[in-house]
Amino acid sequence: MYSPHRVVSTCLAFLMASTMASAFAESAVEVETELTVRLAFESALSLDPEIQAQGKRLEALEARRSAANAFTAAPLSVEGSYRTDRNYNNQGLRELELGLSAPIWNWNERSRTQALRDSEIELAKKQLEQKKLELAGLVRQTLWDTLAANLDVEIAQVRTKTAKELMVDVDRRVMAGELAQTDFYQASALYAQSKADLGRALGALGDLSAEYAAMIGLPVSTLSRIQTESTDIPNGLKPLDHPALKLAQAQLNAQQRQADLVQTQARANPELGLAVISDRGAFSSTSEKSLVVSTRIPLGNSSEYQSRVLQAESDQLAAQALLVKTQRSVVARGRAAEGNLDMFSQLKTSALEQADLADKTYRLYRRSFDLGETDLPTLLRFEQQAFEANRLARKSAVEYAAKVSAYKQALGLLP
Repeated sequence: MYSPHRVVSTCLAFLMASTMASAFAESAVEVETELTVRLAFESALSLDPEIQAQGKRLEALEARRSAANAFTAAPLSVEGSYRTDRNYNNQGLRELELGLSAPIWNWNERSRTQALRDSEIELAKKQLEQKKLELAGLVRQTLWDTLAANLDVEIAQVRTKTAKELMVDVDRRVMAGELAQTDFYQASALYAQSKADLGRALGALGDLSAEYAAMIGLPVSTLSRIQTESTDIPNGLKPLDHPALKLAQAQLNAQQRQADLVQTQARANPELGLAVISDRGAFSSTSEKSLVVSTRIPLGNSSEYQSRVLQAESDQLAAQALLVKTQRSVVARGRAAEGNLDMFSQLKTSALEQADLADKTYRLYRRSFDLGETDLPTLLRFEQQAFEANRLARKSAVEYAAKVSAYKQALGLLP
């Protein structure tokens, strides 16, 4: 399933040859090294609030795991009371009681609580891996979308410049009587259309540039040195290694541990008490001390207990179904991504060949137009064909690079 495909990163070198319009120029210093998807991902990691807070969440879960090692189900509580008749007949009655109360684990509750806490820690780690993968997907998509938008601006700038030169040439020929005024109108219309296309491209680039800078935290100018991802796949990679599957399995394990724990909690935790009492009945009496051992055993509610058991079992069934669904989805996305990679590789090759042929044809008709052998409408038709073929060829390189990233994303691989 995972056949490697070599990416020629130099095919993108010419995509960012010209700078952006001044309205979108970056004030930041240009990065000297090549920008990679991994570098952009690491920059986005440092800005993501959820991932930054995940470390503290793991510490909180570790603390809960430590609490499950305690010998009592809850912290000890101190109880005390003092009895006197001083404000009444004042016969010297004095009684002081001090004691400790300890909640006791139910049978198997402590071990199953520990198992649940372990599964919660593992679940949090898998959630962190999945969050990283989801962020990687957003970074990859934003990066290639922004690069494609910047390429649209560059192509529109080149076409605007070419259309203006053609309009000036046609105007000169009209003034010399070589062409009709209608030819000048057609050339002017082409120039106006090219300026409108440039404006739309700049608008789209502005929106994507803002999203790129907010998510990744790097200047858009670094895209001029972008390096594509490789299609090399680690040896022994299996679909079950996907973070989404690991997360679904961890969720199922946690629900199973929760269901096991609920089985032990048919009633609240019993309590064991130990108290010392100092008692004096009157002024003439001596103080007597006694030791009191007590216990409290709550009575369970069968209906409420059965409800919690059924709820835990339903959550476990939902987690099991989610695991099966996730497994099918991961396998299907991996196959689809591999198929898209093969298809877009062929499309890129075909688009480059088509662009080369269209450009050669346009140059021949341009030479014929300069010699007065071809009329302007014919030249404009082939110019449009050459422009579209060139645009598709250059966009196909970016689209192929995006499909490579999508392929790695479908396999659950970080940049």
